[in-house]
This record gives sequence, structure tokens and C-alpha cells, in this order.
Amino acid sequence: MKDIMKMGLILMVFCLLSALALSMTYGSTIDVITQSRAAADIANRKEVMGEADDFAPIDEGLLEQFQREDPNIKDVHQALKGGNVIGHVVKVSSQGFGGPIEIVVGFDTDFQVTGLRLGTHTETPGLGANAAKPEFYEQFEGMTLTRDIAVDKVQAGDNQVQAVTAATVTSAAVTNGVNRIGKILERLVNP
Repeated sequence: MKDIMKMGLILMVFCLLSALALSMTYGSTIDVITQSRAAADIANRKEVMGEADDFAPIDEGLLEQFQREDPNIKDVHQALKGGNVIGHVVKVSSQGFGGPIEIVVGFDTDFQVTGLRLGTHTETPGLGANAAKPEFYEQFEGMTLTRDIAVDKVQAGDNQVQAVTAATVTSAAVTNGVNRIGKILERLVNP
């Protein structure tokens, strides 16, 4: 009985020390991780709306309203050029095969997609992760967000994208995320 108690106590001490070390590591790296994510967000905004010279977050109340309707809407910024609004950049999350996929979409005042990039995701390398390649995401450029965009496995037609080979779940997840943005467009432009 004493041996079991002794082993249990030793195991508890190791667990406490491990938890302490893990929390200290997390505490010391959280600022770096946050800064890295913020820098990636800025870079993605610039990539999907290259014409813009500045980005301004939309009114917090309007963002909260969008998030109540669709909690997958993560972030919305106005794209500005010379102080004038030339479009918007929206970050949305969608459920892919490997978990949530962050999608950043830029669109102009005519609701035409100017660019799309994937943020963080856990899609399968060599399959779903191929959605982060230009061959897939460049298909969205020029499409209108006022109509739903569809996925086709073989050949893309009008307002359709061709699915990534062997990754239709991921392709559909990205497309669904983009279509979610279409649902908030009118209120975004005319609040």
C-alpha cells in the first residue's frame, strides 16, 4: 500500500511540474504567437486587396451583429485607397475535412472577388492543403458574391470552381465560407 501511495505522489509531482513548465512556456510565447497571427492577417489583407493602401476595421457593433447571425464571421475590414472605401476584406471560418479553415476574402464595391487566401488550417498535406495553392484560390478572383459559388468536380462553369483533386470536402468548405460572406454583403455596404 505504501508503494502505491509513494508512486502516486511521485506521479502527481511530475504532473504538477510538467503543468507548471507548460504554462510558463505558453505564457512566454503567447505574445509572439499573437504578433505573428496579426502580421499574417495584415499580409493576407494586402494580398487579397492589393489596390488598398490602408484597412480599417468596421464598426464593432456591426461586426457583433454579423457574428450573432453567423459566428463563423471572424473579422471585417474596409479596404481604403486615398481615404475612400474601395471594398472589404472578410475573414471567415468554415469546417473542412481536417478541422476549421480560416478563409480571407477581398471584394470590391461591385461585389467581385479580388482575392482569396487560406489562413490557419489543418487540412491533409498533399490533398486538402492544396486549396492553399494559387491553382485553386485564383479561381475565385472575378467571381461575384451576389450569387452562390458552386463546386464542380470535373470542370468549372459560370460562378463555379473546380474542386481540388481528392479534396472535395475542403473545396466545398472554402466555397461555403465564401458564400457566407455573400449573405452579409448588402448590410455591410449599406449598414
